[in-house]
Amino acid sequence: METKQVSVQFNLNYESIKTLPCITLEEDTPINLDMKPLPERPGYRFAGWYQDPECTQEWFFGEKKPQFMQPATEWMPVVSDITLYARWVAPLHIKNAQEFDQIRQDLYGWYVLDSDIDLSSYEDWDPIGKYESDYEYADAEWWRNAFKGRLDGNGHTIKGLSIKSVGEHYHLGLFGAMANAEVYNLTIEHPIICVKGPMAYIGALAGGVRRDKGRKVILENITVKNADMRADVVGDSFSYVCVTGIVGGLWEGTLRGCEVSGKISVHHAAPCTSFLFVGGLAGEAYCETSGCESNVDIDVSFDRADASEELLAYIGALQGGSTYMDGSEARGAIRLSGNNGAGEVVVGGISGSERYGHIIGSASNARIIANNIKKLCFGGITGEYNFQYVVFGMMNGVTETILKDSHFAGSFHAENIETLTNEPVCGSGHVPCYDYFGMHMDYHIENCS
Repeated sequence: METKQVSVQFNLNYESIKTLPCITLEEDTPINLDMKPLPERPGYRFAGWYQDPECTQEWFFGEKKPQFMQPATEWMPVVSDITLYARWVAPLHIKNAQEFDQIRQDLYGWYVLDSDIDLSSYEDWDPIGKYESDYEYADAEWWRNAFKGRLDGNGHTIKGLSIKSVGEHYHLGLFGAMANAEVYNLTIEHPIICVKGPMAYIGALAGGVRRDKGRKVILENITVKNADMRADVVGDSFSYVCVTGIVGGLWEGTLRGCEVSGKISVHHAAPCTSFLFVGGLAGEAYCETSGCESNVDIDVSFDRADASEELLAYIGALQGGSTYMDGSEARGAIRLSGNNGAGEVVVGGISGSERYGHIIGSASNARIIANNIKKLCFGGITGEYNFQYVVFGMMNGVTETILKDSHFAGSFHAENIETLTNEPVCGSGHVPCYDYFGMHMDYHIENCS
């Protein structure tokens, strides 16, 4: 049977001499994500492709794959010739808390602060943009309820942010989930997030952020002052928690010129299989971090003496887990105490766990103190080189992990540690090359101390 070809026309949806080429594909197939045109229009922000000129029915590109390397569960097939229409949004100026709260009515908008915003009238802030439980491995295109717009802080400050409950989406911050979004020139003053539960991604700006290949996620010149982040980790079946100053989980994108100060407190009493990421800037950070500073006091205590299920805790003065970091600096302190039971606590002066990529031209003056931990691994630059995640790097074409021109000038003191690994640069040592199904990763240290 002969395969039928269908065409897709792209209408810019405004008076313009520009045109976009038509694409042709097989009938009843989705439009690949890399086929999505990303047009530009002076004074406007592109906000997606729609099936109607009024832009009420959005078209999603690619396929939704909610589990890693699993078949797609949702897509939008092209069954006949169609025309898709561009949506454009102009800057909308925000002057007060009520107007800021209305951002959730259009998650694709372009917003500009014209004044400082006081959110103190919202006793338990509902984060803008929701994280759905099957988002993690899906392309950001399919994060349907995430914030996908742009926020220009314009040098203004948001204060009075308070979050007290985890809720069903458990991504907590000014924004819950963000996808292919941008935030610039914003200060968040004395945010308070204090929650209890087995699942949480916590950051003053956002719980979780995702970027599609070829798209922009830029978080630039964001300052978080005097943050107060507290998590009481409990649960009987499975626990996964990130507690940080700016972004809980950042999957691709750029964190640039950002600063955070304050305190992070975590009490972990979940006896189940658990993962914990704690860092001044970010917890899980598959991103580019450049020119950032953290001055955060981190206090993590464990009460898992009878736990038989494993815990992996990654704690770093800048990031819990990291990939690419340049020209960043950490101060403050990390205090670890209590019995972590089965599993390991991994702590680094800069990063808890370097998955792949590099740490270049960065420094730490953090004071690190550990008491009564059962099993602890410490490295002045990074707590470990993470074999578990290096495969992701190799799949993305990364061939070398580099620690270069980075230094730990702080202090490390440990008492009553049952099993201690203590290395000046990397807690897992100068590891050899790594091969996986023909893929290859080198590990290189140069001028680090």
